Amino acid sequence: MSPIIRILPDALINKIAAGEVVERPASVVKELIENSVDAGATEIFIDIEQAGRRMVRITDNGKGMSPDDARVAFERHATSKISSESDLEAIRTMGFRGEALSSIAAVSQVKMLTAEQGSPSGVMIEIEGGAVKTVFDAAASPGTSLEVNHLFYNTPARLKFLKSPATEFSHIVSAVSHQAMSHPEIRFRLTHNKKTVLDLPRSRDVKERAFQIYGNELSENLTEFSGGRDNVRVSGLVAKPAYTRSDRTYQDFYVNGRSIKNPSLTHALYEAYRDMLMRDRHPVGFIFIDLDPSLVDVNVHPAKAEVRFRNQSQIHDLVRDVIREALRGGHDMPSADNAGRVKEAVADYLINSEFGMRNAESKVSIPAGKIDVAYFSKHDASQLSIEDSSSHSAFRIPHSEFVVPLSQIHDSFIVAQSQDGMALIDQHAAHERVLFEKLQDQFSAGNIPVQNLLISVQVEINHAEKELLAEYLQEMNRLGLVVEDFGAGTFMIKAVPALLTGADYKKLFLDILDEIKIQGKSRQMDRLRDEILSVMACHPAIKVHRKLDVREMEQLLRDLFSCRMPHTCPHGRPTVVRFSIEEIKRMFKRM
Repeated sequence: MSPIIRILPDALINKIAAGEVVERPASVVKELIENSVDAGATEIFIDIEQAGRRMVRITDNGKGMSPDDARVAFERHATSKISSESDLEAIRTMGFRGEALSSIAAVSQVKMLTAEQGSPSGVMIEIEGGAVKTVFDAAASPGTSLEVNHLFYNTPARLKFLKSPATEFSHIVSAVSHQAMSHPEIRFRLTHNKKTVLDLPRSRDVKERAFQIYGNELSENLTEFSGGRDNVRVSGLVAKPAYTRSDRTYQDFYVNGRSIKNPSLTHALYEAYRDMLMRDRHPVGFIFIDLDPSLVDVNVHPAKAEVRFRNQSQIHDLVRDVIREALRGGHDMPSADNAGRVKEAVADYLINSEFGMRNAESKVSIPAGKIDVAYFSKHDASQLSIEDSSSHSAFRIPHSEFVVPLSQIHDSFIVAQSQDGMALIDQHAAHERVLFEKLQDQFSAGNIPVQNLLISVQVEINHAEKELLAEYLQEMNRLGLVVEDFGAGTFMIKAVPALLTGADYKKLFLDILDEIKIQGKSRQMDRLRDEILSVMACHPAIKVHRKLDVREMEQLLRDLFSCRMPHTCPHGRPTVVRFSIEEIKRMFKRM
């Protein structure tokens, strides 16, 4: 009987290994750039032909290799990065397993020219299908140039799985961009069919590198952040909540400089933006995590694209908290110069408004950053009717959001003068945010004031909805919406949160039920609770086409800019759109 189990030949083993490491031309680019980074390069040039099918060449000015090291480099598991099991538990380099060069060489034709710093000459090695063909001395600049030709020439089945040239090259651009973002101190240049696609000079930081790669439109919407604890540092760039995308293209994570994927980190990013995203919209973020290499396992994926953290939940919570704090912050009190501009803005408003024109002779004088409510009350109480001026004699709007309401547009949007130009406020979205956070705070304090209804509101739903609602009825009661099951699909609304008095209670109930049907099975209770609260906040919020007097506009803006997240409604829509004085001047050709 002939043996069933046999040892595979080395050539076939190498091709199998190549299938794990070299998925497409972009995989080659990634692996070779990582080698260049490990070699200490400050310049890395990537030249591509025919989207990588014809040729991929990576040239760097790193430390290069001696002739002996160059000959060994293409052997399987030949590496200078680790030498013992303990090294594997604390990887500090991009590459470490010694699989990339051997895997690439097994499915292509390779030429490598390399020279050590200070060496009078270099060495050229030519390999085809994993077999060394020639080795000879050659003139070379310090560093390494590795050229990969005719990728997958000897594995035609793999060629069939490659996508269109445009798609494959887009993956290459993405791979280069990821490497460039994590190493702003290195110059990168990418050419395709001899045309320069990217030329990224060494930059000061990731913010400048983001501008180089993605342009002004994206980079100007990014906010830098950093924080950490327990020797774990989280930093990077996240977009303002009002700036979102229709897909997850611009969500990149880096661990100790390595571009990785990790579902837990993605979840943490979305949690940071909770109640700030519209449905089907996605945040933008470039998140960098630096920690002790022994706390992360980078050896869980053949292409090193995924990692596993030793303390996964703590890392998740830290990333979420640091990003959320950045989204809440970033609104420091104005500098002395800005404070002066605020003072001028308020004074201009008082002088030029209808109220101010009637009182121009009063010579208004207001401290920078403050609005004297007592002054308003004394001079035109009928106009503002400010409540209890003794308690609000000089209120201060936090977060440097100094805006003075001027008027309304179509009784829907508030026009205001801000510290650096003009602001438009969506009155419905703004009031939604205010009510939402009030409801959140009341729930957290275990004290949602409830208004009992004189006449209960009857709602009828179908059997499937009844079964689903039964799971969440107790939670709805905790949120102040007291509902009782009267049987046969009939429910009675007995009480509502006091903040919701006057809303359409039946429609509110049905909207909450719709939210439960959409979210209930896939969301944790605290997330679903916020979704329900956002529905609650929407119903009684100031509607569009409602005229507001100055007092109401003042109060709304005061409440809005006292919120933790004033810039979006709970559904993610922006509450405020700003126009800087520079933008306004450009519109009128004054710049």
